[in-house]
Amino acid sequence: MKVRAAVLACAVLVGTGIAVTVAAGPAAAAIGAVRGAASGRCLDVPSASTANGVQVDIWDCNSGANQEWNYTSGKQLKVYGNKCLDAYNNGTTAGTKVVIWDCNAQTNQQWNVTSGGTITSAVSGLCLDAAGAATANGTLIQLWTCTGGSNQKWNSTVGSAGCPVAGAVTYTLNRASSPTADQTDAYTRITAAMDLAVAEYNCYVGATKVLTVSYDTSVSTADGSYSGSIRFGASRSYMNQATAQHEIAHTLGVGTYGSWSSFVSNGQWSGANALAALRTLTGDSSAVLHADSQHFWPYGLNQASEATSADDYVRNCKIVAAIRKDLGLPA
Repeated sequence: MKVRAAVLACAVLVGTGIAVTVAAGPAAAAIGAVRGAASGRCLDVPSASTANGVQVDIWDCNSGANQEWNYTSGKQLKVYGNKCLDAYNNGTTAGTKVVIWDCNAQTNQQWNVTSGGTITSAVSGLCLDAAGAATANGTLIQLWTCTGGSNQKWNSTVGSAGCPVAGAVTYTLNRASSPTADQTDAYTRITAAMDLAVAEYNCYVGATKVLTVSYDTSVSTADGSYSGSIRFGASRSYMNQATAQHEIAHTLGVGTYGSWSSFVSNGQWSGANALAALRTLTGDSSAVLHADSQHFWPYGLNQASEATSADDYVRNCKIVAAIRKDLGLPA
């Protein structure tokens, strides 16, 4: 198996081997995702654009830098460190576009994050609103009269990392007591990969699993088993998030659970939950989820071409969650 490395900004503390949700109040300049209560999707800068005037939307939470918001003591919601959430053209009327713009300390870039879950313009008092009460990816964000609707409620940077579920996957990396330079380098790379992968799975798959991770130069690529063991071989090209997610999927039942083969027929997965999830993700009512004795595709992160964007990591998790439902496992 070959997969491509990817580096994503992630609202977790790393280095401990366990994903930890960031939770802080606004005075502490909290950094994290802002998740829509109705949609479960995150406040997002489309296509990770940095251009002034781009209207923000909601999208599947993916730990990307374009979904990381810093609520400052000056009431700004910053993204990328230098762009601010902005009521376009100083607008104060319902329907005003909400965009990103160079931070300029103007009042149209100031927001009140309330304990009730709303985010309101400090100038107009209007609410941050998912247009038309829609919940689909790409729904645009605007200002609108506050109605109390769930499309105006946000699980904001105040105490939430923007995840629709709370998984409980943890891992321990076995380390030599006196590591060589090669082992130390491998441990660093594996930890970075596993921290990203575990955070992604804990955001989208409600599974509980204790993993034991090893660096084993006798392994040609990487492998994972339902017992919770994951081994990375010597090649650094596999020490990345995509490989880590692929192997975590094996520990959660992909190709390893006892009834897996009963759902594979003529190279296709027959489980209704995973098939429905794939068709929802692709928008194709005739999409087919392919499978063999060990793997599934698309979104199995089996090849480099499957890890082309942050969304592909999320889709992998969603398909795995649906496969677990088919297998009768907690998802």
